Amino acid sequence: MFIRFTSILHGLVITIACLCVSGCGDKPSSGYEATQKSKVESLHGTFPFTFDGPRLARSGPSSCAECHAEEFEQWQQSHHAKANRPVSVELDTAAFTPTREIKESGVTYRMEKEADKFWLEVIDAEGGSERHELVGVIGYTPIRQYLTRFEGNKYQTISASYDVLKNEWVDVFAHEDRVPGEWGHWTGQGMNWNANCAYCHTTEYNKGFDFEADRYESTWIQQGIACAECHTGLEEHVRLARSGGNTSLPPLDREQIEDNCASCHSRRDQITADAFKPGDAYHNHFGVSLPDQPGLYYPDGQILDEVFVHGSFQMSRMNHAGVSCLDCHNPHSNELILPVKNNMLCMRCHDSGYMEAPVIEPLAHSFHAEGSTGNQCVSCHMPKTTYMQVDPRADHGFHSPDPLMTKELGIPNACSSCHTDESVDWAVKHVEEWYGEKLAKSRQRQRARALHAAYNYDPSALQQLISLLEEEDIPAWRATYAGLISAYLPNEQAAGALRPLLKDESPLVRERAVSALLVFNPESPNKMDALSDSSRSVRIAAARALENTNQAIPNESTLAEWNNYLDFNSDRPQTLLVLANRAAQEKRLPDLRKYIDRAIQLDRANAQMYHQAAILLSTAGLQKEARTRLFKGWELAPKDAIFPYSLGLLAAETGDLNTAIGYLEEAVALEPNFSRAWYNLSLAYSRSNQPEAAQRAMRRAQGQP
Repeated sequence: MFIRFTSILHGLVITIACLCVSGCGDKPSSGYEATQKSKVESLHGTFPFTFDGPRLARSGPSSCAECHAEEFEQWQQSHHAKANRPVSVELDTAAFTPTREIKESGVTYRMEKEADKFWLEVIDAEGGSERHELVGVIGYTPIRQYLTRFEGNKYQTISASYDVLKNEWVDVFAHEDRVPGEWGHWTGQGMNWNANCAYCHTTEYNKGFDFEADRYESTWIQQGIACAECHTGLEEHVRLARSGGNTSLPPLDREQIEDNCASCHSRRDQITADAFKPGDAYHNHFGVSLPDQPGLYYPDGQILDEVFVHGSFQMSRMNHAGVSCLDCHNPHSNELILPVKNNMLCMRCHDSGYMEAPVIEPLAHSFHAEGSTGNQCVSCHMPKTTYMQVDPRADHGFHSPDPLMTKELGIPNACSSCHTDESVDWAVKHVEEWYGEKLAKSRQRQRARALHAAYNYDPSALQQLISLLEEEDIPAWRATYAGLISAYLPNEQAAGALRPLLKDESPLVRERAVSALLVFNPESPNKMDALSDSSRSVRIAAARALENTNQAIPNESTLAEWNNYLDFNSDRPQTLLVLANRAAQEKRLPDLRKYIDRAIQLDRANAQMYHQAAILLSTAGLQKEARTRLFKGWELAPKDAIFPYSLGLLAAETGDLNTAIGYLEEAVALEPNFSRAWYNLSLAYSRSNQPEAAQRAMRRAQGQP
């Protein structure tokens, strides 16, 4: 039997990533709130500062400053206060004077100031140009990104960005050619401020996306992160303080405080349209990204892509022991509470055994001289990775440097990052002499090898992951193993390892187990429990799994949550493909076309978008339209065998064997080890009375010469 074209549709996994950096804003001055607008009045060509002046006056920073002057002063100088602002002649003239130029992706970007306005001019290779007024800024130091406004109130973050410390402009995507039509090009949805940046750069942000109008009516009470983003009940608190009443606010516990920080300082999928409020549970609003998604972390858990701290911290032994953000950071200034140069911050716990921390003597532990870089705890255990060309950020996983994993798996280590004039073998020799037995037995090294094997689809990784899972006490790592084990389904050993996790105490773990098992068995007896789980992230995972397997969601409240999720994220192509699949199943052809067209519009340079669209169109019986999409995708990716393979399957389904054979032969020519293509080619040869060719193709399908 031919593999049907529509059967190669895999689950439409929705992952929403925060793409912008934290940072920036204007220093508040006297009469700060009084100068703000009361409505979003002038979106055309300007960047409004607030939408609710009266509310800001009742609960904004100036109100808090009446009693909390010290905290207010600390906040004023913080990166939180300066996270977002309109352009300013005072603050931005230096970046645009004299006129600056950089080249990236085949075009020249010219940044210039005229009168009191700032402009980006884009000049293509043929000399054509277009100008965009720059109206807003995100970031303070070390980098500032500028915003321009497109039709539909869409604010775009330009990729030509200002390096504040060097007073020069840089391409944040250096060495990557990003062209118009790509998701990640600065004109694309991946660089849209409303969807990707604003939540973590403004206070009380509401995205306000209207799918039908393809327009944002975004609102916020203040640019930058201010008091109301971290404290709840402020209006009543201020009112009582001014009237002499009881002003005490309910205190947040350690987990609530950390969840509050994590709502921005994490790479995550936002699963609710209603904003997270201080005191809320993180997992009722977000799904955090972990190393079960390849490409975000190195196999040992070190940061690779921009993951924004929380995920790596959740995987750390220190966090599991009870250390939280406020043990190291002042929440108002964002500065460290003690210096790290002399190890004072780290030794606060590791000198006394506070919170059962192992007692460490720095010189004996580091084998480096006092005052040297190698004797600083953070140099070895919190190495920095530079993002956006100029922004170094510290890893919060607190790993041990392991040069052997650099040699085996290409994972970076702090020793080689510092001793750049020495070989990896040199670093391995010293580390093995100092810590060899400890590292050999470490969970960190076992994880690295297991995850590397899983990322490379090694069958042996399954048992390694199961063994690690059985011994793991850190929930984020259990969730990671569960997510990776799911790739081995259908497999009873994998399913047996995942089933007990449905009752795990951590929503992170239950979410991964539910996602896997409900795709593996949509009629699982645990389905109803998952759909009524106490954590919204688990309920959404269950709904997504059922949706992706074209199953009904038999829980009205969870179905409503899932529909709200889809509506909120309808400015994402992944979500639009889910909606398109639903429309295809229900034969709502106008809706199917609408969702597909919008998804492709958001990522039209991505060949795989056309392939997914073709599968959905074929599901609805629109074979001619499916072929048109496949040809367009093949045009974009002429060496990708999936396109002739899919065209061959479509032709076979209509009985056109000669055309099917032609396409399938093209597919195996492009990818000689494409076993599914060889299998279908064998069937096509057989049906067209070519038995010898059919036998040869079947041998290739089975991996024989």
